[in-house]
Amino acid sequence: MPNPRSVFPRAVLVAVAATVACSPRLAQAQEKSPLFLTLSQTLRKDSNFTRTTRAERETISATALTAGVDESHGRQTYRGSAQLGLVKYSRFGDQLDNTTKDIDGSISSEFGANWVATLSGNYSENLTSPQDNVGANRVVRNIRRYRDTNLAVRYGTAGRWSLVGTVDRNRLNYSLASFQSQNAEQQSTGLRLVYNSSDLLSFGLGPRWVKTNYPVNRNNESIEDRNLDFTTNWQVSGLSTLNLLLSLRDSESSAAGTRRTNALTGALGWTYTPRGLLSYGVNLTRATSADRFTERGQLSTTAGAIGTVQNVTTDTINTTLSLSSQYRITGKVFAGAGYAFTRYESSRDRDRTTSSLVIFNDASSTSADSHQQTLSLSLSYLPIRSVGLRCGWQTYRQTADVFGRQKYDGHSTDCSASFTLD
Repeated sequence: MPNPRSVFPRAVLVAVAATVACSPRLAQAQEKSPLFLTLSQTLRKDSNFTRTTRAERETISATALTAGVDESHGRQTYRGSAQLGLVKYSRFGDQLDNTTKDIDGSISSEFGANWVATLSGNYSENLTSPQDNVGANRVVRNIRRYRDTNLAVRYGTAGRWSLVGTVDRNRLNYSLASFQSQNAEQQSTGLRLVYNSSDLLSFGLGPRWVKTNYPVNRNNESIEDRNLDFTTNWQVSGLSTLNLLLSLRDSESSAAGTRRTNALTGALGWTYTPRGLLSYGVNLTRATSADRFTERGQLSTTAGAIGTVQNVTTDTINTTLSLSSQYRITGKVFAGAGYAFTRYESSRDRDRTTSSLVIFNDASSTSADSHQQTLSLSLSYLPIRSVGLRCGWQTYRQTADVFGRQKYDGHSTDCSASFTLD
């Protein structure tokens, strides 16, 4: 399923990630090892790879090697994973063949009588998906790099109340010259008071300040967001889990002539497993350019991580609803289904929107808003603990708007295999 942190020839790696999620991690739930090494291979055929009205087919091969660790020692916990991927295209290989990188790690330590600190970091490098390359030519080599460092310190490891402070720094860069106006450097600090009504239910409330700088081609524009965050984390006997973040945002840009704006953004993730054989998942996000939901991996379902926010421009709010379900046919066979609806809304004035109309032949539109729908089905088979097999089918449809999103539709099929040592 796509963001978003759709979805990317990175969409190919989402299939790889889903395979990893369906095979080694289900096995690890029964017998967890601190180390694992996974080799995976995915083949994907797409009827409209370029995401235009003039559909062009493509076959994509993605090979990935993933290594990871999850270990607790005394009062410290170490988690980390590194993935290196090789992505090849049968038709557009000369332009798009590339390697992908994804490194994620964290160290958590308890200290003193009632303190815990967590330091985490992430680096990812991949090819931007064709639909995010605004313009008539979608097949261009545009490498997206993201770096993030986060520190969270919590006072109150037991009891009803706790206080959490966070500091985050991240950078987003694109290699294509025409895309570098979206290069961003972001700083975020927050403070949240958490009330633990029980071991299974908690509520949080507190301010968060975010400053995002765009250093290229925008006169070093900066946007300052002042957020008031409300959070809820709820778990009921392992059957249901709910995670909620609501942010009341006041945003101001340094660019001349811009207005101060307000928005309600956030994320909701809910999973429900009533009888063990069938599970459901719901994810809802509403985000602007300041949000990094996909990069931090806050939302996930039983079918694996879902990316819902990607390449959000300053003047756009993305709202995505994702529904998923998984059925355990036997102890080794799983069937999955998913649906996602994303609405792209412009916060610009209608007069400014009309004057910025971009023509893409029959894909043009005078609408400031557009939407995308995706339906997916999958079947996974785990013949032995170390081997995972998966095949999936997806159909998608996008409407056009004045900001370069073209009208398109199509479908894709993919199959993956993975082998894990742990």
